Amino acid sequence: MTSGMCIRCGGRIVAFQKESVAREKARQLSDQAGYPVIYCMVKGIVLCGVCLDALPLIGHDICQRCGRDRELQAGINNVGLCRDCVHGEDSENLVANRSLLRYEKGERDLLGLFKYRGDERLASYYGTLLAITVQRYYRSMGFTCITTVPLHPQRLRERGFNQVDLLARHLGAAIKIPVKPLLLRTKDTPKLSKQKGRAARHESMRKAFVWGGHDMPSASKILLLDDIYTTGSTLRSCARTIREHLGPSCEIYSLTIYR
Repeated sequence: MTSGMCIRCGGRIVAFQKESVAREKARQLSDQAGYPVIYCMVKGIVLCGVCLDALPLIGHDICQRCGRDRELQAGINNVGLCRDCVHGEDSENLVANRSLLRYEKGERDLLGLFKYRGDERLASYYGTLLAITVQRYYRSMGFTCITTVPLHPQRLRERGFNQVDLLARHLGAAIKIPVKPLLLRTKDTPKLSKQKGRAARHESMRKAFVWGGHDMPSASKILLLDDIYTTGSTLRSCARTIREHLGPSCEIYSLTIYR
């Protein structure tokens, strides 16, 4: 029995071969109470059993602030924070980040198809991964809304669409949380991958966003969405702008596919 083509390798998805892998991945990603929901989502991912098994899932031992896998950086301290978060600045605006996958080479190639070449069929795939991440880490949070990191208008014209907005629509439909654009990007910053050092990235994001959204209650709990958490500069800049508008009682958590 087959059920479509794998979006990663192009091979046929053989359902009975994928079944045991889906069950094992769901066990890795959930406790007993959350297993049925996560299993259904994992089973629906458009990957063959081999590619599903190869997903570089972030483990259970993570930095409690940024969600970094301990395997990527030794030295999580006794309060559960990695070195970057212990010594980082502006931590009060973003409560925590959670991600599902480590950002390895094969993942970079696939994301590039979606992000830079406009392969929008991958939106459903990534939307499902994000929904799994919410179920894994945030299922009891009760978010007011989902919002996204906006693109600068020039970057939006170049790409033709904001891939994160597309992901937000898929995620919002999956977890039944409204999506609201809250920010505008006023500064066309260089790609973070081309900036050297954390200080340069932090400085480039200073005052990069302004409030441009809906009226929101000051006690809102907001889920801020992006594709990758690298240094966290972009997400913290967004969170800072939101809290400057809504006030300190607003809580902001971020969600990304990759860390």
